[in-house]
Amino acid sequence: MRTKFGFRTDVLLRTVYSAIENGVLVVGPSFVAKSLNISKSTAQKMLVELSELGYGVYVPKKGLILNDAGRREAVKAVRNHRLIECMLEDIGVEKVCSEAEKIEMVAGEELMKALEVKYGNRKRCPCGKRIPEVVP
Repeated sequence: MRTKFGFRTDVLLRTVYSAIENGVLVVGPSFVAKSLNISKSTAQKMLVELSELGYGVYVPKKGLILNDAGRREAVKAVRNHRLIECMLEDIGVEKVCSEAEKIEMVAGEELMKALEVKYGNRKRCPCGKRIPEVVP
Protein backbone atom coordinates (compact mmCIF):
# COMPACT_ATOMS: atom_id res chain seq x y z
CA MET A 1 0.00 0.00 0.00
CA ARG A 2 1.21 3.51 -0.74
CA THR A 3 0.80 6.55 1.47
CA LYS A 4 -0.85 9.68 0.12
CA PHE A 5 2.68 10.94 -0.45
CA GLY A 6 3.78 8.17 -2.80
CA PHE A 7 5.87 6.23 -0.28
CA ARG A 8 5.10 2.60 0.30
CA THR A 9 3.74 2.03 3.77
CA ASP A 10 6.34 -0.69 4.40
CA VAL A 11 9.19 1.76 3.71
CA LEU A 12 7.74 4.17 6.24
CA LEU A 13 7.19 1.37 8.77
CA ARG A 14 10.80 0.22 8.27
CA THR A 15 11.95 3.75 8.99
CA VAL A 16 9.88 3.90 12.17
CA TYR A 17 11.18 0.47 13.20
CA SER A 18 14.79 1.58 12.76
CA ALA A 19 14.18 4.28 15.38
CA ILE A 20 12.63 1.71 17.70
CA GLU A 21 15.69 -0.55 17.22
CA ASN A 22 17.73 2.37 18.55
CA GLY A 23 15.58 2.72 21.67
CA VAL A 24 13.23 5.48 20.46
CA LEU A 25 9.65 4.62 21.42
CA VAL A 26 7.97 7.79 20.10
CA VAL A 27 9.15 8.35 16.53
CA GLY A 28 8.95 11.99 15.57
CA PRO A 29 8.79 13.77 12.22
CA SER A 30 12.40 14.98 12.46
CA PHE A 31 13.74 11.43 12.47
CA VAL A 32 11.53 10.36 9.55
CA ALA A 33 12.31 13.53 7.57
CA LYS A 34 16.04 13.02 7.92
CA SER A 35 15.86 9.29 7.17
CA LEU A 36 13.72 9.66 4.03
CA ASN A 37 15.11 13.03 2.91
CA ILE A 38 11.71 14.72 3.00
CA SER A 39 10.36 17.82 4.73
CA LYS A 40 9.44 17.64 8.39
CA SER A 41 5.84 18.66 7.64
CA THR A 42 5.49 15.83 5.10
CA ALA A 43 6.98 13.39 7.59
CA GLN A 44 4.50 14.53 10.23
CA LYS A 45 1.58 14.02 7.85
CA MET A 46 2.87 10.56 6.96
CA LEU A 47 3.08 9.57 10.63
CA VAL A 48 -0.47 10.83 11.15
CA GLU A 49 -1.52 8.74 8.15
CA LEU A 50 0.05 5.61 9.69
CA SER A 51 -1.99 6.34 12.80
CA GLU A 52 -5.17 6.73 10.72
CA LEU A 53 -4.42 3.39 9.03
CA GLY A 54 -4.48 1.76 12.47
CA TYR A 55 -0.74 1.20 12.97
CA GLY A 56 -0.37 3.32 16.08
CA VAL A 57 -1.20 6.53 17.88
CA TYR A 58 0.12 9.90 16.78
CA VAL A 59 0.85 12.18 19.74
CA PRO A 60 0.81 15.82 18.57
CA LYS A 61 4.19 17.57 18.83
CA LYS A 62 5.80 14.24 19.72
CA GLY A 63 5.36 11.52 17.11
CA LEU A 64 4.04 8.05 16.44
CA ILE A 65 3.83 5.23 18.93
CA LEU A 66 3.30 1.92 17.13
CA ASN A 67 0.61 -0.39 18.42
CA ASP A 68 0.79 -4.20 18.16
CA ALA A 69 -0.53 -4.22 14.58
CA GLY A 70 1.95 -1.53 13.55
CA ARG A 71 4.82 -3.31 15.21
CA ARG A 72 3.90 -6.60 13.47
CA GLU A 73 3.78 -4.90 10.07
CA ALA A 74 7.02 -3.03 10.74
CA VAL A 75 8.81 -6.23 11.77
CA LYS A 76 7.50 -7.98 8.67
CA ALA A 77 8.73 -5.14 6.43
CA VAL A 78 12.18 -5.14 8.07
CA ARG A 79 12.44 -8.92 7.92
CA ASN A 80 11.54 -8.98 4.21
CA HIS A 81 14.09 -6.27 3.44
CA ARG A 82 16.86 -8.08 5.30
CA LEU A 83 16.06 -11.45 3.73
CA ILE A 84 16.29 -9.83 0.30
CA GLU A 85 19.69 -8.46 1.33
CA CYS A 86 20.80 -12.03 2.16
CA MET A 87 19.82 -13.19 -1.32
CA LEU A 88 21.64 -10.29 -2.96
CA GLU A 89 24.79 -11.00 -0.98
CA ASP A 90 24.66 -14.62 -2.16
CA ILE A 91 24.66 -13.56 -5.80
CA GLY A 92 27.49 -11.07 -5.33
CA VAL A 93 25.73 -7.71 -5.22
CA GLU A 94 27.80 -5.10 -3.35
CA LYS A 95 25.19 -2.49 -2.43
CA VAL A 96 22.72 -4.93 -0.90
CA CYS A 97 20.69 -2.38 1.04
CA SER A 98 19.95 0.03 -1.80
CA GLU A 99 19.25 -2.83 -4.22
CA ALA A 100 16.98 -4.53 -1.67
CA GLU A 101 14.93 -1.33 -1.43
CA LYS A 102 14.26 -1.54 -5.17
CA ILE A 103 13.35 -5.22 -5.12
CA GLU A 104 11.10 -5.09 -2.06
CA MET A 105 8.81 -2.69 -3.92
CA VAL A 106 7.84 -5.44 -6.36
CA ALA A 107 8.61 -8.66 -4.46
CA GLY A 108 5.67 -11.02 -4.41
CA GLU A 109 4.58 -13.57 -1.85
CA GLU A 110 6.19 -16.47 -3.70
CA LEU A 111 9.62 -14.83 -3.67
CA MET A 112 9.31 -13.94 0.01
CA LYS A 113 8.28 -17.50 0.90
CA ALA A 114 11.31 -18.86 -0.98
CA LEU A 115 13.61 -16.41 0.81
CA GLU A 116 12.07 -17.39 4.12
CA VAL A 117 12.86 -21.06 3.38
CA LYS A 118 16.43 -20.31 2.28
CA TYR A 119 17.44 -17.57 4.75
CA GLY A 120 14.79 -17.71 7.48
CA ASN A 121 17.18 -19.16 10.06
CA ARG A 122 19.76 -16.39 9.68
CA LYS A 123 20.07 -14.08 12.64
CA ARG A 124 21.83 -11.18 10.88
CA CYS A 125 21.68 -9.55 7.46
CA PRO A 126 24.83 -8.78 5.44
CA CYS A 127 24.92 -5.30 7.03
CA GLY A 128 25.19 -6.95 10.45
CA LYS A 129 21.71 -5.93 11.59
CA ARG A 130 19.49 -8.39 13.43
CA ILE A 131 16.80 -10.09 11.33
CA PRO A 132 13.70 -9.84 13.53
CA GLU A 133 11.32 -12.74 14.05
CA VAL A 134 7.75 -12.17 12.92
CA VAL A 135 5.34 -12.59 15.81
CA PRO A 136 1.84 -13.79 14.82
